[in-house]
Amino acid sequence: MQIVAALIEALRLRGVQRVYGVPGDYVLGLFAALQASPIDLICTAGEEGAGFAADAHGRLQGLGVAVVTYGVGALKLLNPVAGAYAERSPLLVISGAPGLQESEEHPLLHHRIRADQTQLHLFREVTVASAVLDSGRSAAQEVVRVLEGMRRESRPGYLELPADWLNREIPWPIDLTPPAPAPLAIPEGLRREGERWLAWMRGRQRPLVLGGVELARFRLQPLLRQILEREGWELVTSLSGKTLLSESHPQVLGIYEGAMGQPQLRERVESCDGLLVLGQPLNDLDTGVFTMALDPAHVLQVDLEGGLRTAEERNENLDPLTLLRIWAEAGAPEPAPLPMAARDPAPAAAFAPAPDQPVGVERLMAAIEAVLPANSTVLADPGDALFGAADLRLGEDSHFLASSFWASLGFALPAAVGAWGACPEHPPVVLLGDGSLLMCANELATLARYAIPALVIVLDNGGYGTERPILDGPFNDLQPVAHRELALAMGFSAAERVKNEEELWSCLGRWRSDGMTGPTLISVAIPAGEMSAALRRLSTALAQKLASSLPQQG
Repeated sequence: MQIVAALIEALRLRGVQRVYGVPGDYVLGLFAALQASPIDLICTAGEEGAGFAADAHGRLQGLGVAVVTYGVGALKLLNPVAGAYAERSPLLVISGAPGLQESEEHPLLHHRIRADQTQLHLFREVTVASAVLDSGRSAAQEVVRVLEGMRRESRPGYLELPADWLNREIPWPIDLTPPAPAPLAIPEGLRREGERWLAWMRGRQRPLVLGGVELARFRLQPLLRQILEREGWELVTSLSGKTLLSESHPQVLGIYEGAMGQPQLRERVESCDGLLVLGQPLNDLDTGVFTMALDPAHVLQVDLEGGLRTAEERNENLDPLTLLRIWAEAGAPEPAPLPMAARDPAPAAAFAPAPDQPVGVERLMAAIEAVLPANSTVLADPGDALFGAADLRLGEDSHFLASSFWASLGFALPAAVGAWGACPEHPPVVLLGDGSLLMCANELATLARYAIPALVIVLDNGGYGTERPILDGPFNDLQPVAHRELALAMGFSAAERVKNEEELWSCLGRWRSDGMTGPTLISVAIPAGEMSAALRRLSTALAQKLASSLPQQG
């Protein structure tokens, strides 16, 4: 078997059906091999878009792949790959590279910087495993090693394939099948420790679980749901953990994000006497810029990096997977909690548009929620598109994706390509600001090229609206862009500009009734100073925090 065939077969055996990329001379041979394989090749408009698409695909299916050329192509992926590392998304970069023979004969080759391993060194900083496939003797083992490292850590990997090494023969039989996961062997002492913390949670009067993104990345939702239903505990999620479990489940209360969240939910969380923070590192955006008011004596935090921690104890071996496994195998509590009554999914709230009324962020989200399909994938870019979308109540079969910790503008639009590639039965709904669109508008062409039935909604407030309350100036302004004409020029099947609620409602109705056969864009004029309830709550809390820290007058 040749190296290129082994690489493609290893991907296929791991369920990869689509990859994303941009052609270039050092990777054309691999593109031709992919084109002849059972794996679909989706060509994006730019390499950064391929990275975000592969990131979204990996979040939904467990492995996303971006294929690019050396140097000018691969280095554009550093931002998406760093974001995937930060948010534990298994994104594999496969970069073509100059041929080994021509590199020896002509060291000054285009796209190369400094030494021939400079690119490899850069990607080592943002991946969990990396390799150059420059030996038939080791190539297959290196592919498996990188893919297994990605699986164990749910983080990116990097493979570099010299252009003249694709067809190099592997000299002996190889097994590219994914190794069966080893059974989790839990020492008796560790099991007793885990059971002690189960007893601690059971001893609380008002226990609550805050579930986060790590549970989704490692597919721990079934274990989580089993334990919640057995114990009768309720669940809140972080912003990055939105849709961890169905938002219609009777034990799912919503999103807790400090001062950004709903006041009544914040009161419920911050008054509980036992909060299990599970699989959610407490970063600034998931905590509402550290506005969570939690009593450390009542918090049990468990995540992959630090294990289990309280105000006084620490056990790095009790990570979320180990703890959930111990708790799932424990006996039911006595007496067993009363089962919670199942509740039907909340019907979409009626939306009555007001004629000639400008569209605020809250009203925009209310209109979107009223028409969202129950199986949609909502993708939101950082800023008020994300903060406003936090309050959307999504259907049983929905997904929610965002760059909610890395917070890279320009994520949501290209990620919709990968979300559709991973789950084509889930129509993507993209929410982004006018500033975000300028960073990724070229990927409108990709949505049109593949007739992806995405709804793209642009919140156009004439600049970087989330930054204005922090420090405003002309640097937050943007050149006005005719979004409707831009989308139509890119090949969109429909595009509209709306200035009031009635126009918005009519456009959303046409989108639902037209069968969603291709991409649609709606550019929504948002009045200056309008913001989501979440951003308003956060701004108020931060202003109060700042005021309390200033020296008192008098």
